[in-house]
Amino acid sequence: MPGRRGLGAGREARFHALERGGVLKGARFILRRPATDAIALAVGHLVAEGFVVRDDDLDARLREVGSPWLARAVEIGDATGSWARLRLADLIEDTPLMFFDRFQRRIALTLVMVAARELPDGTTELVFYPHTSGKGDPEGAFGAASRVRDSAKSIVEACTADRSLVSHETMSGIRNDGSPASQQMVRELLGWR
Repeated sequence: MPGRRGLGAGREARFHALERGGVLKGARFILRRPATDAIALAVGHLVAEGFVVRDDDLDARLREVGSPWLARAVEIGDATGSWARLRLADLIEDTPLMFFDRFQRRIALTLVMVAARELPDGTTELVFYPHTSGKGDPEGAFGAASRVRDSAKSIVEACTADRSLVSHETMSGIRNDGSPASQQMVRELLGWR
């Protein structure tokens, strides 16, 4: 499956050496739609940006612990490939080769946890937050940042168009408050490191 702008998807996702997507940030939305629809919407937009859905039965695990949340996980990048491309990037930096597709850097392994729960007022809280793996090139996460940001932007546009958006905020951090999108829960549910 081709990723956005021809830069690959899943483990093969790449980014241009000059592209700096900024710091990874998450997003929180309040929507007028069911939690299952909110999850499907967010996952669909992330997949359109080159993420692939992980095969984890998170909802069953969350039910076991009595959580009100539903969740899906998507990921992009590759830890080993990101290190190899970092060394290559060091060799070709400041040469014309850095502009050829075959020399693009690989995105470091990055997981985005998408979680939603229905609120007492009938709306749904949708949260997604990215987590990089400590196993890959730390600078390789810059490539995922722009894809996460573009996913959030397209969700805002889609929900504004169908009038289901109540509010939206960007998240620079996330508390370990029981949300499946928090670092603690990502480690507990998926063993993510």
